[in-house]
Amino acid sequence: MQRDNIQHLAVVRLSALGDVCHAMAVIQSIMKRYPEMQVTWITSPLEADLVRLLKGVDVVVYDKKRGFSGLLALRTLLKKQTFDVLLHLQWSLRASVVSRMIKAKRRVGFALSHSREKQHWFVNEYAPEPRGQHVLDSFLSIASVLGVEEPTLPCELSLPETDFDLPAHYVVINPSASKTERNWTVEGYQAVIQCLLDKNVCPVITGGPSSSEAGFAEQVIGDKQKEIINLVGKTPLDSMLSVLKGAALVISPDTGPAHMATLVGVPVLGLYAHSNPQRTGPYRDLDKVVSVYDMLAEKEYQKPVTELPWSTRVHDSNAMQHIHIDQVLAILHKSI
Repeated sequence: MQRDNIQHLAVVRLSALGDVCHAMAVIQSIMKRYPEMQVTWITSPLEADLVRLLKGVDVVVYDKKRGFSGLLALRTLLKKQTFDVLLHLQWSLRASVVSRMIKAKRRVGFALSHSREKQHWFVNEYAPEPRGQHVLDSFLSIASVLGVEEPTLPCELSLPETDFDLPAHYVVINPSASKTERNWTVEGYQAVIQCLLDKNVCPVITGGPSSSEAGFAEQVIGDKQKEIINLVGKTPLDSMLSVLKGAALVISPDTGPAHMATLVGVPVLGLYAHSNPQRTGPYRDLDKVVSVYDMLAEKEYQKPVTELPWSTRVHDSNAMQHIHIDQVLAILHKSI
């Protein structure tokens, strides 16, 4: 298909926040290459608030809670549209079923080596092998069929001004992950906070509105309430991106805000144990990651990491406790 013939592009990536951030960096590169092309992105309600920050994207929300009726509503909404290309950026069976509610001439999915949950049944074109291990590299491999080889980082987003009274120099600590097993220790975060205060850098704590995140943040803050800015539960996604963009550094486990920081060009100190940071780490800051993944994965599977499947995870519920405070402080001293 010639470049000039690609007028309408559909993107299917429903979740999660981090992966949607990776996809946004790739889709913006495609949009820069094809400035006249119309892009429709089908995604989930929460992630839609992120995707809407990309100018020129028509966001269509699919809510899995609506079940079959939600699928029918999506098909009805898009029934008059036939897309030139559909990029299937999610290997879940649900996303594949969603993709079949959309009419498209070309349906491009992952290379067979990266296809899971029978995604290859739902596409008519496979991407070439990714050039790297990272999830973003797998998205780029799909985008390469449209001539795109590099992501747009930082991304150009429509971000709001915030009403928060933030100092000129601050570091964001996002202590909670979407799964509590990915949280580092209270003692570790407190040591980081003390290090920042000793350097006259203001710690800003961020997180979601859940009671578990708020409670964990309170433990981390301890008796330093007057010296720390606590924004947990106070930042919708667009405001969160604005807060992250103003930071000198973001410290986070493997969760959405780490990748949101990458999206707006802020360095990330990532804390990893359960997943391979070469696959899911902060894309531009893998040199700042503190990881015990290799050690724990080799212990659990009795094989070198190089011999394990691409998406292998560590299941030790105490994995994050293997990250030593001194390891994190050493990277922190170099980064601020």
